[in-house]
Amino acid sequence: MRLLPWLEGARRFFSAMRSAPLAGTTVAMLVAIAALLSVSSPRAASPPRLSAPRVPASRPVGAPQYRIVGCRSRGGPYRGGPARRAVAIGFDDGPAADTPAFLSMLERNHATATFFLIGRQVSSTFKTTLLRELRDGDVLGDHTYSHPNLTLTGDTGSQLERTLGAIRAVSGYTPCVFRPPYGAYDGAVVQSARSLGMATVLWNVDPSDYSQPGVGAIEQRVLAQVRPGSIIISHDGGGPRGQTLAAYPRIITALRARGYEIVTINELLGFRPVYEPCIRLCEGIGIPRRKLPRNAILQRAP
Repeated sequence: MRLLPWLEGARRFFSAMRSAPLAGTTVAMLVAIAALLSVSSPRAASPPRLSAPRVPASRPVGAPQYRIVGCRSRGGPYRGGPARRAVAIGFDDGPAADTPAFLSMLERNHATATFFLIGRQVSSTFKTTLLRELRDGDVLGDHTYSHPNLTLTGDTGSQLERTLGAIRAVSGYTPCVFRPPYGAYDGAVVQSARSLGMATVLWNVDPSDYSQPGVGAIEQRVLAQVRPGSIIISHDGGGPRGQTLAAYPRIITALRARGYEIVTINELLGFRPVYEPCIRLCEGIGIPRRKLPRNAILQRAP
């Protein structure tokens, strides 16, 4: 009959005790005990398992980044800025199919612009485009939801608020500048925009590019009208804009040759950008604090 391991060990122990002479009793006892332990404790032969030390969960390292979420404006309406050697270009009626090409053109020429957006055209389809504009240092503005003449409709508040909401939902940015369609405004329109934190911004240089007069005509008209502090109106939406797109590299080169700096409307008018810290929601537009503009406003993330 096969004995259980511990019984077998005990049998060996007492057998060793009986057969050992007295002088060797101590040695025999040690041998027997070793035999008993070897069978009754099979785990003794293998080293104990050591649990791995717990490593604390990794945490984000490095300084936080900041993303632009809006701006602070004042006054208005404006048709131009201070008489310094700088001009601002504004593109209306986007986002549209040609807008990415306009961004590529501005990037190649190391220039920035202000884009006045139509709310009903702002959707997730153009999220990449809007974030690209913000990453490049461009400014987003409100151009109403459906492009009406606000002096005739009576629903200015709704037109502006719906556009603000659409831009904020897609880009995380809240504009502080507004351009009325057709340049049509009155005191009520200006006050409505101001109550929403936006200054009304018009222009004093108009090449009438919307009528597609030709690349040369667009260039000539801009250069003939421009003055220090000018705000130029053009269009990246509302129809085919190949002529405007082709004219602007030449316009930018000519303006710089005359000593003009190309800036955004916010920069021209001294409006302050607003930034918030971001960790995982920077969406490719976060920048370190050392690169923030000197006049930036920092606010806590909600």
